[in-house]
Amino acid sequence: MATLGGPTYNNISEIKGPSGFYQVIVNSKPIIVYVDQTYDGGGWICVLANRKNTAGMNNLKYVDATDTINYRTGGTPNGTNTIYTPNHFIGGLDDYNIWIGLSYWQSLAGRVTSNKITVVQFVSTTNGTQLGSTASHTKRYRWRFDSFNLTYAMVGAASLSDETGTGSPGFYSYHAANGYSLSTYDKDQDVSGGNCSLSYNNNPWWYGACWSGNYFAGGGHQDGPYWDSSGTDYHQYGAVYIK
Repeated sequence: MATLGGPTYNNISEIKGPSGFYQVIVNSKPIIVYVDQTYDGGGWICVLANRKNTAGMNNLKYVDATDTINYRTGGTPNGTNTIYTPNHFIGGLDDYNIWIGLSYWQSLAGRVTSNKITVVQFVSTTNGTQLGSTASHTKRYRWRFDSFNLTYAMVGAASLSDETGTGSPGFYSYHAANGYSLSTYDKDQDVSGGNCSLSYNNNPWWYGACWSGNYFAGGGHQDGPYWDSSGTDYHQYGAVYIK
């Protein structure tokens, strides 16, 4: 375990150390993010991660999904997980589910292509698998988008590469490509007749009617990260990085 003391960086590009948790000034405030330094030039930020059977990000409020840095140790399928804020201890990637508030993404990205948010997502059989451990990725895919709109729908989503030849994830092909808005249990912005989040253990996601490839799932489905569809394509661990 490491404390959150040490240097504070003004931007990700200043960080020259190994992969790990770093404190960075974003939107005029210090936040804690995990930076992978081993994949494709380094500087990749883990913005979403989930471990099977830990309740994902259930009961995460809209204001936290957009404006809070959330690290959770895990809870029961029907309970609220602990939210670890930046003044707590931070362990390894295998200790946490992660949701970095969406309002920070634009400032954390743009280093691959200016003014674009480049996304690499993967799933694996082991909790805490790092982005640079590509041999351990069951599936991996790269895509990007321009920005979020006012409802946190992704604008200008485009595919870049299927890095494992295993097919596009639902996160890109259904949620991002269709420009679906973020929904949480306390703010319904999906296109279905009801609030999809309420049907899937109160987990946040960019629901349509309702989802394909939700990393947090739950409810009547497996409590774990899905790659595509809402059938059997779920995994032990899934993570999303941006640069």
